[in-house]
Amino acid sequence: MPDKESDRLQRRLEELERLSVKFEHELMRLKRDMRRHAEEEAAKPPQAEPTVAPEPAVTAEPAAVAEPATAPEPAAVAEPAVTAERAAAAKPVASPRPPTEAPQVVRKEKSQVDLEFWLGGRGLLLLGVLALVFAVGFFVKEAIERGWIGPAARVLLGAGVGVVALGVGERIRAVGYRTYGLWLAAGGFGAIYVSIWAGTALYGLVPTSVGFVMMVAVVAAAAALGLLRDSGSFVALAAVGGYLAPLLLRVEAASPLFGLCYLGLLSGAGLFVAYRTRWAGLAVVAILGGTMVALLSEGSPHLHGVYLALLIAGALLVARLREWLEVSVLTVALGWIALWTGKGGWEISGIVFAAYAAALWLADFIATVGVSGPPANVTEREQGAARPVRQATSPQESLQEFGLYSVTILPPVLFYVAALVGIGDSSYAESRDLIGLVLGFLIGAVYLGQTWLESRGEGEVQIWRAWLGFAFWLVAPCLLWSEVALARAWLLEGVVFTAVGIWFASVEARGAGLAAFAFAAMVYSAALVNRPDLDPAFISGWALTGLAVTLAIAAWPLAVDRAENPASWEVGIRPIPLLFAAVLFLAWGTVEIQRFFGLLSDAEGWNLARDLSISGFWMAYAVALLATGFWLKRPPVRWVGLGMALIAAGKVFLYDLSQLSQLYRIGSFILLAVVLLALSFRYQKMREGGEKHPS
Repeated sequence: MPDKESDRLQRRLEELERLSVKFEHELMRLKRDMRRHAEEEAAKPPQAEPTVAPEPAVTAEPAAVAEPATAPEPAAVAEPAVTAERAAAAKPVASPRPPTEAPQVVRKEKSQVDLEFWLGGRGLLLLGVLALVFAVGFFVKEAIERGWIGPAARVLLGAGVGVVALGVGERIRAVGYRTYGLWLAAGGFGAIYVSIWAGTALYGLVPTSVGFVMMVAVVAAAAALGLLRDSGSFVALAAVGGYLAPLLLRVEAASPLFGLCYLGLLSGAGLFVAYRTRWAGLAVVAILGGTMVALLSEGSPHLHGVYLALLIAGALLVARLREWLEVSVLTVALGWIALWTGKGGWEISGIVFAAYAAALWLADFIATVGVSGPPANVTEREQGAARPVRQATSPQESLQEFGLYSVTILPPVLFYVAALVGIGDSSYAESRDLIGLVLGFLIGAVYLGQTWLESRGEGEVQIWRAWLGFAFWLVAPCLLWSEVALARAWLLEGVVFTAVGIWFASVEARGAGLAAFAFAAMVYSAALVNRPDLDPAFISGWALTGLAVTLAIAAWPLAVDRAENPASWEVGIRPIPLLFAAVLFLAWGTVEIQRFFGLLSDAEGWNLARDLSISGFWMAYAVALLATGFWLKRPPVRWVGLGMALIAAGKVFLYDLSQLSQLYRIGSFILLAVVLLALSFRYQKMREGGEKHPS
């Protein structure tokens, strides 16, 4: 029992000593800040305080001088308290400081003072330590060349200098010069570290395994001292030495498993300490060292893949818990760079590469689940109740949003590309397109499902996740289909997306549906040059696909009219799809008429009939648009129909009728006149009844 009690008391004493050292450090920092503040206050230019003229003394006034409607109050003359208050008010009062550039000047002077102290304190100290190291190095070099000392003496000399520097640094730190002492101590550890390496790698005085253990022990001692002195930079420098040790002694060449286990333990310890102490710099060193050193080590497919996935997952977890967005961005970038760069050196290929890419994406996805955007204004959609959506309000927040998007959007895209590359190098290469299609739909479903879960809760909804999911669904069909088949796939997706958007009141789904229709129209138009020569007009799969795409684009604005809470951009964009669909239908009908007559025998003899059929189609189309516009009371539709009617009439007048004989020309003019007069009469009727039935 006495031994246990003495051990407990000893531990408490050590804890008190550690706390006293930390308190001493904080006290020194406080004194330094107070001294700096006093210097800044002394450097400020003195400001003259403006004076205020005292009010005239208040005396008893006769009744004739007082206001006509109010008699003088006797208390105003005889009450001494009021006189004291007015006398106090008459004292000079310092006016508020006029708006000048004084704060900017103070900040500028403060930054100059900080820079001066940094250069004078740490900059010169660093140069001094480097000069001392160079001096010792040149002395040792000269001693070696002249044969003054042997290998063992050189190693012991370097280690002795390191021990002396460490002791002097600790002594100097104890008397109040913390930074100076810590830098000297760091130099001492560095000298010991280099001496052990020289004795192991250069002179072979000790076995490699023993030298490695000794170097790791020096690193651990330096890290412990840094933790004891509450110095993040000291611990980070020790971690750098830990990552260099296996490279300097080529330990991983003998055993890749041992090298990766060592790197994993070192990186894990660094991330744990960074999490506990909130030292983001140490986390950066752990991630950089853990990935870069692994790239330089010997290859082992599964070992390196598992190690990298675990390292990235741990780093992302720490960055998530401490909300270090910059560390998250660095982790994602280094993880994918290491995977792509180490693919050949680690001998990772095929489906294994795709699997480890999936592990990186999964780690990033789990670490970013539930992460909201940076602080910003919360807006509502223009019509009806809406979910809160983030909008950046400053350049810093925009940069934070960019970082957030990069750690969330880039990993699935990189995984998708890596998976396709890996499948292409594997035995499943023949099924790569089908696997890529399914994989794209699965990734899209993940992000759409995440958005749906967010919408079910009360938190903020990250709308861009839904757009990311729909983007994967739109891209996936490109792997398996092309030309008219791809247009049909996008047409089907557009119908499904629009229906889901109407049913579930999802603006993103309706927007994705419109995008799918637009892609289908563009692909179909570009694919017409490859249409089979004998493909029939109007009734073939090609023709019906073009007609379906046109009708779908025209139906989208009508579907938006039935939406529960359409967004403002949906309401404003409705005329554009209608106009686009009108032009597409006109082009579709014209192309099909030309194909119909072109497939007839003696196609040259049908040129006049073809031209008249096209003109008749244009005029009938114009009449249909005008009738629809009158029925729905839609001026944009009527405008399109009116324009089509004028274009068709111009074609008939200027081109078609010049090819007819006199009798056919007379009949055609009569028919055209009847149509135009009927349309004009309808407009006149609408104008006369405009007050009763406004359109």
